[in-house]
Amino acid sequence: MTSKAATPQTNVVDVTDASQVTDRKSLVWLNSKRQELSVYRLPIKYLYFNIENGRYADKMIDLKEKNPGVEIDPREEKWKDEIFKMLKGEVGDSGKDRDAFELLAKDILAREQLQPGVVLPDGGVLDGNRRFAVLKHLYATQQNPGRFEYLDAVVLPENVGSKDRWRIEAGLQIGKDEKLDYSPINRLLKIKEGLGVFADTDDPAQEIANTLIGIQKAEVERDIEKIGLIDQYLVFIGRANAYNLLSGVVERFEEALNALESAKREKLPPQQVAALKTKLFLVIRCETMDNWQMRDIRLAIGAPGKKARRYKNDKALAKFLELPAPIADLQKQVKTQSGLSTIAQQEKDNSKKFLDAMDATKSIDEPARLANKAVTNLEQLIATLEDASFTQHAGWEETVAGLLTSMDEVITHADKCKSLGQSLKKKKPKSTKS
Repeated sequence: MTSKAATPQTNVVDVTDASQVTDRKSLVWLNSKRQELSVYRLPIKYLYFNIENGRYADKMIDLKEKNPGVEIDPREEKWKDEIFKMLKGEVGDSGKDRDAFELLAKDILAREQLQPGVVLPDGGVLDGNRRFAVLKHLYATQQNPGRFEYLDAVVLPENVGSKDRWRIEAGLQIGKDEKLDYSPINRLLKIKEGLGVFADTDDPAQEIANTLIGIQKAEVERDIEKIGLIDQYLVFIGRANAYNLLSGVVERFEEALNALESAKREKLPPQQVAALKTKLFLVIRCETMDNWQMRDIRLAIGAPGKKARRYKNDKALAKFLELPAPIADLQKQVKTQSGLSTIAQQEKDNSKKFLDAMDATKSIDEPARLANKAVTNLEQLIATLEDASFTQHAGWEETVAGLLTSMDEVITHADKCKSLGQSLKKKKPKSTKS
């Protein structure tokens, strides 16, 4: 095994010259054909984390956001250590990363490294960053560090173009039959990167689908729509490209797309569609609904299917789409903490009323249940008024004034329900076939 010192000008080592070739081979797709590449034992001291566009892309975005105006070179020890901590799950709320890191560490301790990674000629780890981090950790903490001094990996040729590089990285990491820990947002970012890489082809979506294991073109096109909506949302809240904010809410953009598609199918007027998109963005920004609750928005608009159509609720939708201010003003407010706090409370109240209305709509075939629920709510209201502890909070007078107005409406609705029920009672029951 030979070693070549880094040149002073570039501080870069050709890892193949500093490594030991093994008798193992690994298959990769290069130049439109399958090729066998030799697996090397690469000294981890010559490697660096390469997470700019991979399964940890959101972590790199987060690191850049925390260090504005600073050039982050992952070859430098400072940034190598920062990325190392992130991959170990030591930064922020990274329980999932920490668990995955510890699980892999136990596996490598017990069985050593089985799956070879993929490394660039300058030592950047294209696939295998977590394995590299684990080896780095074990090398520093175990009594027999020599076991963990090397990463087994293939080294890509110098002339690998951007398309082949994307195909190798994406194919290894985000096909359905591959790694399960590739987060939804990083999957979308990889597909967005693919759109740029294949922009000069006739059908970028098909090129992407051809690479990803078990993923059809229609799914890629859906993901492209989703990333487009995400980009609009990030601009709306004044955080363009801050994809690191979305790790736990990507599913909500799927429901937002469903709602917008229903609006298009139902031919809602442009003004109402604009209000709908704004409301969807506020729901996500203010966290007033989870992705399951957001499905009620689509139902209110009018979802396909005979049963779902029965839940169409124009009145609930119209109330939900009422904006507390012009869209441009709302956009300005959500960019500030004070403005966001005010809007968040308003939107939480609005969303709760909407969800209550839709919950009632889903009981359309159960009039007795609706009546019993109304009775239960009124009984609770009586107990609340008798207790009167709510009068200790500021603004209780307005609450009581609004309550009296609502009670007038309750009496009116109760009288009408009773009248309709009596009319139905007089009707002759329809005969049913046995």
